Amino acid sequence: MTECPPIERFVRDALGCACPDEVFHSIVSQAADSGQAAKIEIGGRLLIYLIDADRAPWRIDEVGVALQRGVAERNRRGFNRFRLVLVASLPERLRATAEQAFGRSPHRDDRVHLHVVAAAAVSSFFPVRSRDA
Repeated sequence: MTECPPIERFVRDALGCACPDEVFHSIVSQAADSGQAAKIEIGGRLLIYLIDADRAPWRIDEVGVALQRGVAERNRRGFNRFRLVLVASLPERLRATAEQAFGRSPHRDDRVHLHVVAAAAVSSFFPVRSRDA
């Protein structure tokens, strides 16, 4: 049995993706630019934006902006699903507020999902800064 790459393990375990194995034969990741989300593309089917919610000056209204951009990119490029992942050192402090912002967004549909995860879950492939640093 071969070892599952960190991104595939994260997408399957933390995000709950049940995509077939062959989808994971193509994983493309792009580092975040200043103020932008990092991106992961899985097999031409799944588009993921990762946002470091610990970076300053991050604000909760960025959820709506990221959803708008992500859904537009998903539709334009023909992806099946879009997942917005907020990465935080203390995700439990952010979860309720993020879910409220997600719930208010006109850009969500049944193919869009929000996840709030601990920085440790992505540390092997997505560098984040602690607010305390």
